[in-house]
Amino acid sequence: MINSRQLEYFRAVARELHFTRAASALRIAQPALSQQIRKLERELGVTLFERDKHRVELTAAGASLLDHAERVLSDLAAVEAEMRGWAGGTRGQIRLGAARGLAAQLARLLAEFCAGYPDVDVELREESSDDMVADLTAGRLDAATLAGPPRQPGGRLSTHPLGREPLVLVTERGGGAPRRDRVPVADLDGADLVLYSPGSAVRELIVTALAAAGATPRVRFETREYGTARTLASVGLAAAILPRSVAEAPGPPVRVARLDPEPTWAPMLAWSANRRPAPALAAFLGFVIGHPELVSIPELDKQNSSP
Repeated sequence: MINSRQLEYFRAVARELHFTRAASALRIAQPALSQQIRKLERELGVTLFERDKHRVELTAAGASLLDHAERVLSDLAAVEAEMRGWAGGTRGQIRLGAARGLAAQLARLLAEFCAGYPDVDVELREESSDDMVADLTAGRLDAATLAGPPRQPGGRLSTHPLGREPLVLVTERGGGAPRRDRVPVADLDGADLVLYSPGSAVRELIVTALAAAGATPRVRFETREYGTARTLASVGLAAAILPRSVAEAPGPPVRVARLDPEPTWAPMLAWSANRRPAPALAAFLGFVIGHPELVSIPELDKQNSSP
C-alpha cells in the first residue's frame, strides 16, 4: 500500500525532474531516494519515470499519479492544519495567490488580518490567473485573488467579488497627439500596444474588447507586470491598457483616457469548493467577506463614472 512518504518522494522527483536536486530538497541521500522510487514502481507495477544519464521525464502513468499525489498530500496537510487549529486556537498557514493590480488593497487586508490572527502564516504568490486556478484545483493554493471569473468547469471553485472598475488606456503624457478623454477601442487598430502574457485574465478582457471592435493593434511588447506596461507607455514606446486604479496610482507619468466601449475588470477571491476550509483559511475567508472596505476596489466616483 502506498504511504504518504512515498508520495512525497515521488512528488519531489516529479517536480524537479532530477534525482539529486529532489534528494537535496528532501534532505535524504540520492541513492536512498532512487531506491524508494524503484520500490514504488515495483509496488504499482508501472514505470513512473523515463530516465537516462541526461534526463528524467514523467511517463503518462507518472503524470497521472502526480495529480493524485498533489491532492492527497494537500488534503493531509489540511487535516494536520485543522487539528492544530482545534488544539490551540486559530493557527496554521494560508497559501494565497495574488492577482497583479491588487497589491495596495491586499497589503491593507493582510496587515489587519495578521494583527488579529498572529498565529496564522501567510505565504503569498503572484501568478497568472490560469496558473492560480490550476493551483487551487490541485490543492497547491488555499485561496487566490483572481483578476476575473475562473475559466474552469464543474463549479470546483467558490468565489467572492472584490469590486469592479474599468480598464483605461495610458499613453505618453507629453505625446504630440491631441488629448482625448475618451478613445474608441476601434481607434487602436494598427496602434503599438503593450499586452500581458498568456494566462492573464486582463489580457483576455483586452483581446475580447479589441476583437469586438475589429481592432488589430501591433503588439510590440509582452509583460507580466502592470508596472512595466505603464513604464513603457510613459516613454512613448507603446500604449497600454491598465486597471484604472493602477493607472492613477503614483508612478511614471502617463496620460489616461477612458475606452469606448469600456472593458471592466472584476477581481474576486476564489477557493476550493470541494474541500472544507481549515480553521486558518476559514478565518481568512470570513475576514475578507466581513471587511469589504479593506480589499474591494473603490467604486467609481460620479465624476469619473459619468459618460
